[in-house]
Amino acid sequence: MRRALSIFALIAVACTRAAPDATPEGVVRLWLERMEASIDDPHAAREAYALLGPAARANLAERSERASRTQGRRVEPYEMLAEGRFGLKFRPKTMTATLQGDSATVRVEGDDATSERALVQCAREGGAWRIEPELPDVAALPRWRDGG
Repeated sequence: MRRALSIFALIAVACTRAAPDATPEGVVRLWLERMEASIDDPHAAREAYALLGPAARANLAERSERASRTQGRRVEPYEMLAEGRFGLKFRPKTMTATLQGDSATVRVEGDDATSERALVQCAREGGAWRIEPELPDVAALPRWRDGG
């Protein structure tokens, strides 16, 4: 009986899968899937946003605040993930991560490794990996001077 329980425990451990965001490559795959799905499914944009790292979330939160003031309605940070801005230019074939502590760079390559390649920055946050895409800095708002 004890042996049967031991075997069952080993099978259960062997069958458990790591979370997709347990590795930098996994979170890049998941994020790309969510971004692609967001074209048809608005909920997928929220899921993609949740996979972003702290710097990217802060950047998009600041952009959403500005957009909210301009549009006169609340614009959520995940809504700042513009369709097409993160579209795939090629189908990923391989992904290889280079780890440096709590950061990683994932090299993504397509069929033609010379022209189909990208580097994706990731950061570990709370034990899970998150995407830190290159987002432009939020520009300072111009200060208007009084004409008088």
